[in-house]
Order: sequence, then C-alpha cells, then structure tokens
Amino acid sequence: MNKLYISSGLTLVLFFAAINAMAQDFENAGTYMSFISTQHQIIAKRFLAYNSASSHGKNEKKVTALKEKLLDEIQESKMNISGMPSFKNDKSYRDSAVSFMKLYYNALNEDYSKIVNMQEISEQSYDLMEAYLLAKEMVDKKMDEASAALHVEETKFAAAHNVSLITGGKDDVENMMGQVAETGNYYHPVYLIFFKSYKQDAYLLDAIEKKNINGIEQNRNTLFQYAKNGLIKLDTTKSFKGDNSLVISCKHLLEFYVMEATDKIPTVSDYFLKQEAFGKMQKEFDKKSDHTKEEVDAFNKGVKDVNNGVKTFNATNASLNQTRNDLINNWNAAVNAFFDQHMPTYN
Repeated sequence: MNKLYISSGLTLVLFFAAINAMAQDFENAGTYMSFISTQHQIIAKRFLAYNSASSHGKNEKKVTALKEKLLDEIQESKMNISGMPSFKNDKSYRDSAVSFMKLYYNALNEDYSKIVNMQEISEQSYDLMEAYLLAKEMVDKKMDEASAALHVEETKFAAAHNVSLITGGKDDVENMMGQVAETGNYYHPVYLIFFKSYKQDAYLLDAIEKKNINGIEQNRNTLFQYAKNGLIKLDTTKSFKGDNSLVISCKHLLEFYVMEATDKIPTVSDYFLKQEAFGKMQKEFDKKSDHTKEEVDAFNKGVKDVNNGVKTFNATNASLNQTRNDLINNWNAAVNAFFDQHMPTYN
C-alpha cells in the first residue's frame, strides 16, 4: 500500500575523474586508467536502468531481470580489469579497482539481499522499519568509504604516472547517480515520520476491532504524541528543489491522526463503555422474572442509549475510514509523483 523506495550506495561507482588520454594501448597511463573508468561507466548505466525500473513502478519480474544483468555486468567488468597487465610493474590501481568491484558485487548480491529480506518484515513495526533503513544506510556508508579509498588510489596512480585528471565537471550519468542518492536521502526521513503514525493508527484500529477499551486509550494517546511530534519535525523539513508535496501530504495525514485521537476516538471508547455497562445490566435484568417499573424504565433507557451509541459509532467509523483512506491514497499519489518528477529515468 505505502511505497518504500530503496536507494543504493552503489551510486558511488562514478567517483572517478575523467582523464586526458590519446594513446590507444596500455603502454599509456591515461589509456590504462580510462579503460578502468569505462568499466565503471558501463556498470553505472546498468545500475541506472535497474534503479529506474524499481523506482518507477515497473513489474517485479523486469526489476529482477535488470538486477541480474547488473550483477553479470559487474562480474564481467571485474574480470576485464583483473585481466589487465600491471602498468610498469605498478598494479596498485588495477588491484584496488578489482577489490572495489568485488565489494560492489557483494553489496548488491549479499548485503542488499539481506536488506530485501528485512524489507519483507519491515512494515510489521516502526522499529523493524527503522532497523531496515539503518541497515541500508550502513551498506551505503561502506560503499562510500570504499569508493573514497579507491579515489585515493586513482589520484596516487595518476600522480605517479603523470596523468592529468579532469575535475570539477560531471557528465549526465554522474549527475543522474547523484540525483538517485539525493532523492532517496530526502524521502526516507519523511517516510519514517509518516510510517510511525501510520503504524500506530493501525494498532489503534486493531484495539477498536477487539473492543479493547484499555488498548484503545493507550494507542490513542500514543498516536496523538507520535502525530504531534511528526508535525513538529515536518515544520522544519525543507522542500526538495522547491517541491513540498511530500511534506504537505504527510502533514494532512498527521493532522487527521491528531483530530482522530482527540475528537473522535473518545466517542468510540464511550460507546464501548456504554455497551459493556448495558451487557451487565441485561444479565442482571434477565436473572429476574418480575421487574419493577423503575427497573424496566432503566433497562429501556439502556437499550435506547446503546442504540443511539451504535448510530454514532457507525457514523464516526464510516467518516474516519473514508477520510483515512482518502488521505493515505493522497500520500501514495504524492510519493509516486515525487519519484516520477525527481528520480532519473534511464532505459
């Protein structure tokens, strides 16, 4: 129902400067480095195709196929680089690039597979969702550190062999890779604000379904606190490149949760209390065959109160359900529109 986009630390593959090189063989240091850089460009493009499909609503079969192609491309590039000779007995840059490829492959194939497994259970609770996103961030950080280390080796190799690195400019692919990380980094904190109250509301609805009055009150109070705290966080969340749609949509939903918890749910609890009290009254009433006028009047009043309570309860529930569904649908639509606008599309 609610969309969770998985951004990837693998976007850091393009941490390689362009190189001035004219020679056409590995006797030239510039060409030697360009070959390695080209392998990373190939993988970066394959990653963008995979990411584009996964974040723009493509079917799971296509996304899986693109991931497999990406893994195959990483393996092929790793073999291409490992098959290169050392450059004038200097194999440092080549071997560092191969090690990075191995880490890259393992991150996508093993680490992210574990994360995907975590994703399958992440929506069971806020803590699991938070742990899932933290695990993803840790993998991203590992890839970031590996990419930075490889960049150091690249710079050292270039300096040792008199290669001029072109810095400061970014090509289209590198810009897209940056957009992938930037978009995901903005979305995830807003999503967690949404999810914390959304999940708490689900616990509240479960307590209502079970007619658990204590559970209703506990979850109602917790929902109020989560939603209020979420609204405070959203007040300090800036727009993303002028787009404030996620924050606005999330605010509307959290404002509904505050209203629900403070204004509407107390009437639900009141109905269940009246229903419970009437149940006890009816048991006592049924124990006796003869009743006084006062007892009959009290019983009839109880029936009337419960019947009126049912009407109020049903009307309140119907109104809450409709508004809740509309706001969640609006949130999902805002998320889809956000990714359609800001997440790069690459075929």
